[in-house]
Amino acid sequence: MKKTTSGIKANGKFAFILFVFMAVFTTVFGRIVYLKAVHGEEYEAAAKNQQINRYDSVIAANRGSILDRNEQVLAISTAVYNVVLDPLVLAENKEAEQEKTLTTLCQKFPELDYATLKGYITVNPTTGKINLPNHWKYLVKEVDRSIKEELEGLKLKGVYYEKTTKRSYPLKTLGCHLLGFIRGDAQWGIEGKYGDYMVGTPGRSFILYDGADGVSYQDYPAKDGDTVITTIDYTIQQYAEDAVAETAAKWPADHIASIVMDPNTGEIIALAESNPFDLNQPGTPLQTETDPAFKTAWEAKSSKEQMEYLNNMWKNFSISSTYEPGSIYKPLVAAAALEEGVITPQTTFYCGGSMDVSGTPIHCHLRTGHGTVNVKDILAQSCNVGIIQIAQKLGAEKVYRYQMEFGFGKKTGIDLPGEEDASKVLHSLSGIGPTELATISFGQTFNCTTIQIISAFSALINGGNIMKPYVVSQVIDPNGDVAYENKPEVVRQVISKETSDYLRIALKATVEEGTGKKIQIPGYSIGCKTGTAEQGSRDRDDLWTLTHMAYFPAENPKYIILSVIHLPEAYVDGVQSTAPMTKSLMEKIIKYKNLEPTEKAQNASALTTKATVKLPDYVGSSAYDVVSDLDGKELTYKVVGTGNTITNQVPKGGTQVEKGSEIILYVERSEKDTGAASVPNVVGKTYEDATAALTKAGFEVVFEGETDGVVSSQNPKYGVSAAKGTEIKIQLTKKTEDKKNPSQGG
Repeated sequence: MKKTTSGIKANGKFAFILFVFMAVFTTVFGRIVYLKAVHGEEYEAAAKNQQINRYDSVIAANRGSILDRNEQVLAISTAVYNVVLDPLVLAENKEAEQEKTLTTLCQKFPELDYATLKGYITVNPTTGKINLPNHWKYLVKEVDRSIKEELEGLKLKGVYYEKTTKRSYPLKTLGCHLLGFIRGDAQWGIEGKYGDYMVGTPGRSFILYDGADGVSYQDYPAKDGDTVITTIDYTIQQYAEDAVAETAAKWPADHIASIVMDPNTGEIIALAESNPFDLNQPGTPLQTETDPAFKTAWEAKSSKEQMEYLNNMWKNFSISSTYEPGSIYKPLVAAAALEEGVITPQTTFYCGGSMDVSGTPIHCHLRTGHGTVNVKDILAQSCNVGIIQIAQKLGAEKVYRYQMEFGFGKKTGIDLPGEEDASKVLHSLSGIGPTELATISFGQTFNCTTIQIISAFSALINGGNIMKPYVVSQVIDPNGDVAYENKPEVVRQVISKETSDYLRIALKATVEEGTGKKIQIPGYSIGCKTGTAEQGSRDRDDLWTLTHMAYFPAENPKYIILSVIHLPEAYVDGVQSTAPMTKSLMEKIIKYKNLEPTEKAQNASALTTKATVKLPDYVGSSAYDVVSDLDGKELTYKVVGTGNTITNQVPKGGTQVEKGSEIILYVERSEKDTGAASVPNVVGKTYEDATAALTKAGFEVVFEGETDGVVSSQNPKYGVSAAKGTEIKIQLTKKTEDKKNPSQGG
């Protein structure tokens, strides 16, 4: 019995152990089945990730280009590449391959340090791994395709090339305040306004490092952005910028601007401003390259001070700044009075030089008075007393209503960011008393923007319509389809065609016999209105804005120009003037567009047609050779930039230009310019000074004439680049001295 009991106990113990084992096994097995069913894929992926490294990067989309109205490139994005080192892959290669990769990279990119690169792939004795145990290290960013292809041909181990894009502006400063630029998340100008169209859709590039299968790649291509076509004519834009720059050099001012617009459509053809900047380096003022004192002062500024300066430099004065318009506003008051029938073209007024308004004498600029004047006389002679009397006939309510109708105090809706409406510097109807009514009539005691006044003035000459101004005509997607389009838009009709027709012709008198005589161009009918306005507090007499509104041909205007000199330094009445910049710009447009004379000139010889020549396409040519060709064609030139390779020209090749016209050549340095130097200007220098300057620049000197004379000409002319050692020919002429006539007194 004892034996049997002992056996039963042993069997029970075994059964218990078996039961426990089966229970544990069932639990573990069930858990495994559960995990496999529920989390199997997750854990499998995690296991694979122990062996696979995946790196992905963005493939930047090409930002859409910005073109002028003739499809000249103003802004473009080009493919560039970031050079990337894979330390893990390079470390697995033989030492000879490692040496080839590191040495080649350091030779191609001097900014790289060999010891640093070598350190990345050196094994750390403590960890047993290389010092930089990963697959992705940026070495150099934004290298050109040619360099990338050169390196690819060398089959360097552990080096990859990440495609990205670089925004560039081939014409540098041209249209800088219009085009704007991209700076981090902030965007200015057209770049900002139409950025959503141009940005495109980025792609992705994946690189998989699998311990078993090696390296595999997968790319999802980017979708390029849309192309923006502007209303700008880059040739006229360059002419406008030249006119502004010449005026700024002669008469420094707080700001100088010029707008060219089609008054019939609202298209902005050019918008030029002082304070230009290079769109490729918007954060660096141009003066840092040319003015050592400015550069020193700039570097001494705090970051906050520099940013304040830059924001002012980048600001588009013509849409974001306001001023009192002055006498260019007078025709709008006359238009309202004619439209309302309170006067006719024959109504006369008397100007005695001043008039009393509520006990305050208000003077005309001609203190002796203009005598009896009609509407045309008042506008031609810019008579304050006459326009005040017209405003009094019209009354405050109608003066205010027409001011609103002409668009003052409201944004024009131009397709650029940062437009100011000037509503806070405008009288309310209740605030217009007799004195305010008088001062408003000649454009004082209220403010406007440049774009507001040129849009309002356009209505005077286009049939009476306020047109919405715009700078972009179309947006074209990569398939060539129109994604967006601006068309001429009539905001409202403010005066009748009859009133507009009268004023358009009446304002010719300003040029023919009034304050605008200085812009006369024989044979061409031009209408205009001049303005000189006090700014700010009336207890100062040194704050002025000078304006000139001109349009042509007067009978059927194609162009309207507004030139502005805002707050000129050391202003002297009758000295500073917007007339030269306006006339220069008109003359260049007439030549460029081959506009035929519209009327007989008093001097028949003035209308003699000059010989013309067809301008070749010089892009890609040597400036050194081109200037000789231009001399032979009796054309003058201006070189913009540094180098000897022509990248652009104004006007474009194929254009018929008159002999004597100025051709603008944009140049840059290229690889073939190595060893070249810019030819200095030695005209007017003595033989010794000229020889010293040319020799210092690396050139040989050949001269004609007497060495005690001064240089009267040089070939090639200054500004172009030529290979060092090139012979520069100079002509020396004896300096003549004026001799007093003994019969004349001292």
